[in-house]
Amino acid sequence: MTSTYASYTLAARTYDRQIQSIEASPATAREIEYYRENIGTITNGDELVENPRLFRFALTAYGLEDQVFAKALFKKLFAEGVTEPSALANRLTDPKFKAIAEDFGFVEFGPLKAQSKVFADSVVERYTATQLEKRAGEDNVAVRLGLYFDRVAPDVDSWFQVLADRALSEVVRTTLQLPPQIAAGDLERYANTLEERMDIADFKDPEKRDKFLQRFALLYDIENGPPPATTSARVGLFTPLSASGGGGQIISIDPGVIAAATSFGRF
Repeated sequence: MTSTYASYTLAARTYDRQIQSIEASPATAREIEYYRENIGTITNGDELVENPRLFRFALTAYGLEDQVFAKALFKKLFAEGVTEPSALANRLTDPKFKAIAEDFGFVEFGPLKAQSKVFADSVVERYTATQLEKRAGEDNVAVRLGLYFDRVAPDVDSWFQVLADRALSEVVRTTLQLPPQIAAGDLERYANTLEERMDIADFKDPEKRDKFLQRFALLYDIENGPPPATTSARVGLFTPLSASGGGGQIISIDPGVIAAATSFGRF
């Protein structure tokens, strides 16, 4: 088996190549082509929701594919936008709902933004990234968490945003070695604790973020035990590395690496 540290390091190093591989796969290529060719016909949220392929593509891009049957919710979400404090997007806990409503912006921009090639490119980029993260998670859920964190965390500006996102929250809690039960307590106190431990602006720094995620990968295995035997050969991603070049072996990590990765910032 391969450690989370080794798997995540390899995934991060080969990220662009893996994205290209996903984009080239026939099934994904067909969905991307359909989205690009048809999103320009959409003028409002209702039309997007009523087109099954476009709707599923958009939800997948924002990590909401498990909500594909909640058509009424998304019609309301797109119809209300994000400007008014009472809008549904501003009342839902999961920030991904607000992100999709804000980005498509039917209320604020009409059909113009959804039909923009630049915006279409950004949705496609999100889609392929989530596909890669999902496949990585089939081998090791911690690698999926790490890739997601690396993609999303740079846009986070407050600890409350982190706490509202289960994936971000798990990465932070594990890396800062906070007990699981802390999430069940007072959120303001939890946010203050995080503020005392580190500067959230560090997530915008690629080097600091990488070191943070290396620490996460090491501590995740300590907290949860080693990952199960990899299925990389099945999904064609993140082939395990070993000292001999073969797969399926346990990788030992130099104690110096652990020491370096576990000494970050204020924590």
